[in-house]
Amino acid sequence: MIYCMSDLHGEEDRFHAMLEKIQFSDQDTLYIIGDVIDRSPGGVSMLQEIMAADNIHMLLGNHEQMCLDTLGPNSVYGSRDLWRHNGGNCTYRHLLYISSARERWEILRFIASLPDHLEVTVGDRIFHLVHGMPSEDPYRRIWDRPVPDCIAPFPDRTAIVGHTPTCFLTGRMDETLTIWHGDGIIDIDCGCGNPSEHRRLACLRLDDMAEFYV
Repeated sequence: MIYCMSDLHGEEDRFHAMLEKIQFSDQDTLYIIGDVIDRSPGGVSMLQEIMAADNIHMLLGNHEQMCLDTLGPNSVYGSRDLWRHNGGNCTYRHLLYISSARERWEILRFIASLPDHLEVTVGDRIFHLVHGMPSEDPYRRIWDRPVPDCIAPFPDRTAIVGHTPTCFLTGRMDETLTIWHGDGIIDIDCGCGNPSEHRRLACLRLDDMAEFYV
């Protein structure tokens, strides 16, 4: 089976509970479309778990980019403050004060190697995986957001995105979050890492479009 998750944001317990729920095995494949780190403290451990797994593939999210811009070899002016304001302190402290220099280097090298979009064929369907929104611009691929009435970005494939908690697309702020299905686009960010009691981790099985929640 082929699965897709997004925006774990350090919630390691939910991640492991989801793997157990879907009975994830060596014969399955998981795509995580960005934002594994920040806001909750388990992000670095999950990155290391993903790095060690042959059947888990990760895409770049804006939070990984902020981490790379702050701690990578080509630091970007102002990136530390931007990352801090977006919940990066727990990851920053872990990488600097808990991880060894070698572990930190391996993680940053892994992040730098991540693609920012990917196309996956499952049966007779093609899926375009990207963290923010499909675009020709790398910046927009990790930072842009869908809107409720957005037009299908592709005529022949379905885009799957994260980054935007689905409550901002449904307008239902006081209900448990669910996967959002738009015109040729699916948003699977159900709010992990946010303070809302309505947040969940979502997982979409691409073989049959079954939805799972923790």
